[in-house]
Amino acid sequence: MKRYVTTALAATLFSLTSMAETYYVSAKGDDNADGKTQETAWRSLDRVNAASLKPGDTVLFRSGDIFRGSLRPSSGAPEGVIRYASYGQGGKPMLQPSRDASSETDWTEVEKGLWKWNESSELEIGNVIFNHGRKGCGWKVDFRKDLAARDLSFMWVEKEQTIYISSRSNPGKRFTSIELAERRHVIDESACHDVVYDGLWLRYGAAHGIGGDGVKNVTVRNCDVSWIGGSTNYLDNEGRSVRYGNGIEFWAAASDVLVEGCRVWECWDAGLTNQSNVDDVLQENICYRGNKVWNCEYSYEYWQQGENARTVNVVFENNTCHDAGKGWGHKQRWNPNAGHLMFYDTTAETEGFVIRNNVFSKSEDCCLRLFNAWYHSMTVEGNVWNMPKNTLCRYHGRPTGQLVFKYPDHLDQVHDDNEDEIQSQTVEEPMVFGPGKKELKRFKEKFGF
Repeated sequence: MKRYVTTALAATLFSLTSMAETYYVSAKGDDNADGKTQETAWRSLDRVNAASLKPGDTVLFRSGDIFRGSLRPSSGAPEGVIRYASYGQGGKPMLQPSRDASSETDWTEVEKGLWKWNESSELEIGNVIFNHGRKGCGWKVDFRKDLAARDLSFMWVEKEQTIYISSRSNPGKRFTSIELAERRHVIDESACHDVVYDGLWLRYGAAHGIGGDGVKNVTVRNCDVSWIGGSTNYLDNEGRSVRYGNGIEFWAAASDVLVEGCRVWECWDAGLTNQSNVDDVLQENICYRGNKVWNCEYSYEYWQQGENARTVNVVFENNTCHDAGKGWGHKQRWNPNAGHLMFYDTTAETEGFVIRNNVFSKSEDCCLRLFNAWYHSMTVEGNVWNMPKNTLCRYHGRPTGQLVFKYPDHLDQVHDDNEDEIQSQTVEEPMVFGPGKKELKRFKEKFGF
C-alpha cells in the first residue's frame, strides 16, 4: 500500500531537516563555544543537558573520549528524532557518572587496613571498580562489622558522604584506576520521546545504565553498557540494601521501543528489562533484537504488577545470552537466583509476548524462571538452549491475582518457594524442566548439549 505525504507534512519535514543542527562534544572542547564544529566543540555533559535542542538535531561525542556525569536527553518529534551518537576514529565515547579515586592522595588510612576516601559525594557510592574491571570491583557491605571480613570490602557512610574500604595497602597505590560509581543512571530519559542513542559506551553508573519512565519512540542501537548498579534502591526489614542495577531498563509506561545490536555485561540485576508496579500503565511494542548479554544476574527480566496495567507486543529475538550469574553481583546478593529469562510475578494483562531465535548458554541457576501462569500469552520458538548441568526452567506456579508480597524482588518475605508451597499455589499442572531434553520437547526447541 502506498503512503502519500501531504503538502503540509512535506513542508514540515523539509523545514525540520533544513533547520536541524549538529553539535560536537570533545573532552578538549569549551562549553563557552557554539558546539557547531569539531573545532568549536562543547566539553561537558552539563553543557549538552543545558542545550535547547530541536527535533532533528544531532549531538556527536568524540570517539574514545570520557565524559563524566549523566546524560539527560531532550525529546524530539515523530518528524525529527534527536540523535546522540559519535564522531571521529577510535572506540566508543564513554559516558560515566563516576568519581576518579585513582591517586594515593585520595585515601587516608584511619586504622590498620582501613582506608577512607578523602573526598565526598552527595550521592551514594554504590560500587568501586578497579582497573576498569580487569581487577574486578569492591564488595559492598551494609554494616561496619562486615568490613574486615574480606579484602576490598567497602561501606558507604551516609552521614559523612564518603566510603571506607578495607585494603592491605593504599588503594591508590594498588590500582592504576579506581572508579567510584555514584547513584545515578548513565542516561536518565524519564518522559523522553523520539530519541536515538547510537554507538555510545555507558558505564560505571550505580543505578541503571539507561533508566526512566514514560518513554515513547526510543531507539538504543550499537551501544555498550557495563559495570552497572550497586546503589541502594530500598532497605529490607533487616536493614540490608536491595540494589539498583539494570543495564537498559524501561520503567512504567513505555511504547515503541527498539534495542538492537547492543552489548551488555556486568550488571547487578538485568541486562535488558521492561517492568513496572504502577497502576494504569501500558507497555507496548517493545523489541530487543540482535543484542549480546553476558555476566548479568538476568539477561532479560519482565514483570508488571499495577492495577489495570497491560503489556502488549514484546519481542525478544536473535539475541545471544550467556553466563547468567557469572557477573560481579551474583556472589554479593543475599538472593542469588540467576537466569537468562526472569519472569517475576505478573498481574498485568499480558499478550503478544515472543521469545524466538535466541541462544541461551549457561547459567549459575536456570535458563528460564517463571513465577506465575501468564505464559499462555507467550510464544517460545526457534531458540537454542545450552544448559548441560543446571535446571532449564523453574516454574513457581503462583496465580496471577491476589498475591501478597512486600518487595517485588524479595518474595520470600511471604513465600518460601519451597516445594510444598509451590505445589499448594499451583493453579495448573506444575512444569519442572531439566536438566535434559525431553522436558522441553513440547516447545520443539533446540538444545546445545
